[in-house]
Amino acid sequence: MSKDHILLNPYAKTENHKRNVRTLAENAQGKKMTRKVDLWEYESLADCIRMDQVPAEEIAELFTDKAFYKWYKKKYFTA
Repeated sequence: MSKDHILLNPYAKTENHKRNVRTLAENAQGKKMTRKVDLWEYESLADCIRMDQVPAEEIAELFTDKAFYKWYKKKYFTA
């Protein structure tokens, strides 16, 4: 998906949305992994998360996978 798709949902571009995703991700750390994300899913799931197409409960579950969290953090979380 292109970055243009993110424009479809104005909320997905807000700082509030980015903070919410980051909070969910950071709070999932240290919890037992409840869902393993396959490598081939990383990019498409990240796009869906960034377009606000994934419910908060599922985002929290996805980030219990430490490898996915580490990849997402490196790619999308800045300072």
